[in-house]
Amino acid sequence: MSRTGATRFARFVRFVLGALSVLSAIVTTRNAAAQAAPEPTPPRAAIFEWDQAKKELFVSLAFRDGVDEEIQRKLSRGLPTTIVFTGTLFRRGGKAPVSTTVQTCKITWHVWDEAYRVEVTRPDGNRARWTTTLEGVLRRCAEVTRLLVATSREVPFGTPVFLRGRVDVNPVSPEILEKIKLWVSRPARTGTAAPGDALFSTFTGLFMQRVGEAERIIELVTFELMPVLGGAPKGEI
Repeated sequence: MSRTGATRFARFVRFVLGALSVLSAIVTTRNAAAQAAPEPTPPRAAIFEWDQAKKELFVSLAFRDGVDEEIQRKLSRGLPTTIVFTGTLFRRGGKAPVSTTVQTCKITWHVWDEAYRVEVTRPDGNRARWTTTLEGVLRRCAEVTRLLVATSREVPFGTPVFLRGRVDVNPVSPEILEKIKLWVSRPARTGTAAPGDALFSTFTGLFMQRVGEAERIIELVTFELMPVLGGAPKGEI
């Protein structure tokens, strides 16, 4: 092979290797993104419940599958953990959400007290509780009990509803947590955000479109259910 031919061949080889390198990077990136993307789960049971005045609608459901064995091991070792649940409510047959809700849970192990301090933020207020067991942490942070999700302005009494939710364990973006903090603390008659609220579109997008921003993410949807008439006191947070 002549010197000119050898040079051209070398250039061709470098081109092919470069193209393969770029292709490999693209495939690796897509695979990583696919692994990071949350996987949908089958519809799960929930309880939707009106207060006696039929003005406020609450939801109760569990998502302990969001706290897998690895997260539980970290909790057992005393590593600080934050669990964020966000939800968007839909009426039967509706494609657009009518309301949103959120619960955040910050878990800190205190060595001297040998107990977990659990700080929970919800539309109905902030609370700090102590528990000495992992079960106590999961009961407060891997479930929601009578979480305010809508009012009669957004959902007429007697209307079936379902909820799409998302669980983020240890969100890596401080901006996300700050936005959720702003959402919960904004001045409003209720803790929900619904059409007409200036922040509704912003936070609907925040709740529904976050991808790959936490250590663990699960997405969930409830069955379409008819809310029942309750009246029991709000769940302890």
